[in-house]
Amino acid sequence: MSESEQSNNQQQPDPAEQNMDNAVDQGSITNNWQQPTFWLFLGSVISVWLDQWSKAWAASTLYTGNAAAAGGVPVNPAELQTKVIEVTSWFNYRLVGNKGAAWGIFKDLPETMRVPFFVVLSAIALGVLLVVYYKSPGQKLMQAALVLICGGAIGNLIDRLQIGYVIDFIDWHIGVHHWPTFNIADVSISIGVGLMVIDMIRQMIHEYQVAKEAKTETA
Repeated sequence: MSESEQSNNQQQPDPAEQNMDNAVDQGSITNNWQQPTFWLFLGSVISVWLDQWSKAWAASTLYTGNAAAAGGVPVNPAELQTKVIEVTSWFNYRLVGNKGAAWGIFKDLPETMRVPFFVVLSAIALGVLLVVYYKSPGQKLMQAALVLICGGAIGNLIDRLQIGYVIDFIDWHIGVHHWPTFNIADVSISIGVGLMVIDMIRQMIHEYQVAKEAKTETA
């Protein structure tokens, strides 16, 4: 064999090695899609984006005042002036500023400690949620629930850091009786909690059935 033929053979890649490299690359891509961190990031980003977009829409559409700070609304929620858009006989859009947590809990804390309190509380809650998320491999329903809760918590945390309170605008009511006004972040958290409860019930039923089968086998 001549030197030129040997050189050509050395330069030509082995088809088997190429196929193996392609398989490794495709496997890496597949693994990335299956990684818990990928779904945590994607789900949280979508949830936060929907929440912040909806709040920006509510502020620009419903706020009728002039004193607007960051986010298109006043720093003091008592200065919020809103118009009401009636969607159905039981569903309105109206702008409300919530200085507290759900149902206004802790809204009367002193201003110097109210926002720091909620920021620290949110950071701790997010840390716990992340630990539980990564300790629940294979529990798709539980992980989906935690992603929704994380996204909702981050959405409301952004409001607190930006303007000092949470923007709510979804108003459900029966006659003069109104459910506390809420937002998309609250919806995300509520759905997440609901999925978490369903997953826990499923797990309890599964453990009960396993224990019952084991007891039957030993009888």
